[in-house]
This record gives sequence, structure tokens and C-alpha cells, in this order.
Amino acid sequence: MKYKKRRFVPGECMHVYQRAVKGFNIFYDLEDYLVFYTIFATVARQYNVTLMELCIMIDHIHVLMSSRSLNEISRFVMHYTSMFVREYNADVGRKGPLFHKSFGSAPKRGSKSIRTTIVYIGNNPVEKNLCCSPEQYFWNFLAFYANEKYGHVPVRALSRKMKVLFKEVRDLKEKSAYLGYARLRRMFLKLDDVEREVLAKHIIREYFPFDRESLLSYYDSYDDMIHAMRSTSGSEYDIKEKYSPESGTVYGDMIGMVKRYLGQNLQTVQTRKVTLLPLDEKIRIAQMLKIQTAATTRQLEKFLNMEVRKQLAE
Repeated sequence: MKYKKRRFVPGECMHVYQRAVKGFNIFYDLEDYLVFYTIFATVARQYNVTLMELCIMIDHIHVLMSSRSLNEISRFVMHYTSMFVREYNADVGRKGPLFHKSFGSAPKRGSKSIRTTIVYIGNNPVEKNLCCSPEQYFWNFLAFYANEKYGHVPVRALSRKMKVLFKEVRDLKEKSAYLGYARLRRMFLKLDDVEREVLAKHIIREYFPFDRESLLSYYDSYDDMIHAMRSTSGSEYDIKEKYSPESGTVYGDMIGMVKRYLGQNLQTVQTRKVTLLPLDEKIRIAQMLKIQTAATTRQLEKFLNMEVRKQLAE
């Protein structure tokens, strides 16, 4: 099979796009996002790349970066991808890839083209109906660009257990170690919802790998960038992302229901385990979700990592 030569302009911005195999979901719980994010940030320190933007969606990833070398970008993408897949698979006992082997990419030249891509990436969760304004979405990290101390809680206001966890995160980051599933689960185990969010924000701040100055240099200010995102959806002509009019909010409903189905302790249930259940049990869950949520058949297939169209039609 002959592959099309990847376009690249040294030093210019590159939009990288990674799709999940078969379009199935990858990210379910808080730990999934944080494991990927800390691996991504840790690996970035090993390569000569400038990271401007990252948006983690349930079944795909967008990155805006630059480098003097296409090989550097390719090695970086393959490194963090392989590390995350190994961690993800080992945690639940699955095998096989999560993403398509070849990532999509498109070089961006000129301020207008780059601004359009920045808006497109930042607005991805808005387009998928996950939020009303781009900075409201946790996993495009835009709120953290506004202020380096976004979500910061003064040390004196922290409980003793939170102080210990904050220090653990800082120490690991300084050692260039990412946060794996087992560690995150242990850290979050005895925290309430507010504490979990405070710790998650601390992790994002500590590992923050993005060049704020480079991204914001394309706008007069952070507020100007957000205004641009609110005013237009942006566009991407070089990378063909499948458009879906379905609302992504239904995945949150399904996660809640599956957590209750799988276990009593909602904080420790690994929603991803639903994808490894026997076929007959998956079908029962699909039937339940079909009745009790607004999920379409395609959304059920993505969520359960299987084809259920025929079974639901019977």
C-alpha cells in the first residue's frame, strides 16, 4: 500500500489529528484523561516540539504544535501514543491498538490559517454539544491559559491529605514520571467530588506543557481568542473529520448508568471494563441504554466498542 507523502513546513504549526480505531470511544473516566495528559506532557519534555493546543475528545485527539523536524513530531506522537496504549491495555487486560496507526496532519502557514485551526480545535467540544462555550470544557485546557493559577487553592486552605497529594504530584512531575491508573485511583479513592476536581486541576497545572505565549500571540489577548471561538466554529479543510450532529452529552448519561451497573462504589468503577464484557451482557446493557437514554445506535456501538445494530433490531 502506497502512502501519501506527509506535508511539512519546518518551524510552522502542524495540526495533528488521531482517530480511535473504528471510531469507538477511548476516554470514559477522569483517570483516562489524566493518564493520557500526564503521559503526553511528560513525553513532550523529551522532544524538541512547541505545544500550543490539545483537545482530548471521547474518540479522537487534536494537537497543534511546531518543530523544525517532521521526524521529531512523528517520534513524539508515536511515543506518547504507544505509552498510553500500553498503560490503558494493561490496566483492564485488553489487547490491540486504540488509535489508527497513521495520524492525520496538516501544516499551517500564515496567521489566518493558524487562527482558524486554533478556533477549530478549541471549539471541538462545542460542536459536539458538550458545552456552550469552549473554555467550559475541561480537556481543551483553555481555562488554564487565562491564568496560571486557574483553580488554585492556597496551601493553607488545604487539608493535610490534600497537601500530601499535591506534593506527590509535584515530586513525580519533577522526576518526569507520569501518573498511571493505579496511582490515580489510590490518590482519588477517599476524596469527595470537590477534592477530586481540585486535585485534577492541580495535576493539569503542574504538568502543563503548552506555550501560552505562542498561542496567544495570534490574538490581542486571551479574551480576544475566546471571543473569536464563540463567534465562529472555525474550519479544517486538510484533515477530514467525520461530522456527527449527535449530542455528546448522552455519553455522560451512559457512563453514570454503566457505573451503577458495574459496581456500588461509583468512584472506583472503571467504566472502560464495559467494553470487555461478554457479548450477551453487552447486548443487555445496550438494550437498557437504548430505553433509558437518548443514545443513537451508533453512539451505543461507540460506547460499548461493538456493533449492536443487528442485535437491537431483533
